[in-house]
Amino acid sequence: MRRSPVLETLAELYAESTAGQTGCVGRDFSVRFEELLSVARCESGDAYANALADLRAADGAALALAKHPRSGDAQRVKVPLAFETALFERIGRASPTVERDAWAALLQEAAEWPVPAERVEAWTIFCHQRAQLMRRGEGWHPFRRKQRHRARLQLEVVARLLAWDRPALLRTVSARLAGGTHTADPSKFLGRCRGTLETLLAKSTGGEVKNFADLGITDNPRSVTFHGPLRIRLGGATIDYANHIGASSLSEDDLAGAECIECAAPRCVTVENETKFHELARLDCGDLFIFTSYPNWATVEILHRLPATLPRYHFGDTDPWGYDVLRTLRDKLKPIEILPLHMLFRPIADAPALSARDQSKLTRLLTEPLLRDVRSELERMDAAKTKGDFEQETVLVSGPFPYA
Repeated sequence: MRRSPVLETLAELYAESTAGQTGCVGRDFSVRFEELLSVARCESGDAYANALADLRAADGAALALAKHPRSGDAQRVKVPLAFETALFERIGRASPTVERDAWAALLQEAAEWPVPAERVEAWTIFCHQRAQLMRRGEGWHPFRRKQRHRARLQLEVVARLLAWDRPALLRTVSARLAGGTHTADPSKFLGRCRGTLETLLAKSTGGEVKNFADLGITDNPRSVTFHGPLRIRLGGATIDYANHIGASSLSEDDLAGAECIECAAPRCVTVENETKFHELARLDCGDLFIFTSYPNWATVEILHRLPATLPRYHFGDTDPWGYDVLRTLRDKLKPIEILPLHMLFRPIADAPALSARDQSKLTRLLTEPLLRDVRSELERMDAAKTKGDFEQETVLVSGPFPYA
């Protein structure tokens, strides 16, 4: 059986309407005939003929065509609530009512899952209340309505988290609790779903457990990697990194406990790419280099604690994501200024085209106030519809600042 774009489009529009979202309506869902054909891209040729045939075949069974009283031409396409199931059966898709019932059934099932005795009452109330809301098309947050399978995994893990009773690092807990849930890379599941899981923990415990930390679950210690003339006083002793040949690292815990940070460099340069960071470190030019993409807390903290008068630069890739790293650094460091270094759009033949995701990110960056000074470069990329020669590794570095 051939696909029917017009019926698929009609079903999608219905699913997003009040009728589809809640199952409660004062009048039938309807859409103008011409608008439906336009959205379905069935306005001419065989596509139009097939669409008209599909609508006429479904008229009276899965939809209702409202026609002009004299000409008989279709003017509107209606979907009464009683026709919902038939419409979705025609395109081989579960109806919104069936989907809402399936969500409610999932929460009702979850209410019976084992949780510690002291959590049973709050967990059961949460699950039953959510089930009732979902039957009315409400109460989706923090779930994604179209990802019920993922929601089941998240609920299973939350039920297991409620029984967690010992200090541990996040990825260890994730591997133990998400293992056997048929999810890819269980050790990263808690990290990927952190916002959703912590929201569910808070809601299913009446706010008693607000986050992973309340269960004794913490992130792996993170650090900042750097090279250059940095002096740090920690525990009354001063550590001087000026003569270190290779890269050095400082953990978040040590950085938080640092009593004083001094820097004799003429400037600080954050570097997105690890290879380029090591090449710049080998120049031994007296500058402070910090290796970072999207910055963690330790990176932001050390950048904040450097002398206020120390000039700061960022040297990164020049695709949309490279510029987004610059935006993130500026956002987290404001009002401290951080200037771009060698971040120019470089057009080349056979450059990789911008993907839909790249283009979406670029469109947002074009209106970003924090990137006013590089907007012309973003506009050049947007006009070219390619990333250009964007990788930082292709910029050769040698000698003193600006190195190239």
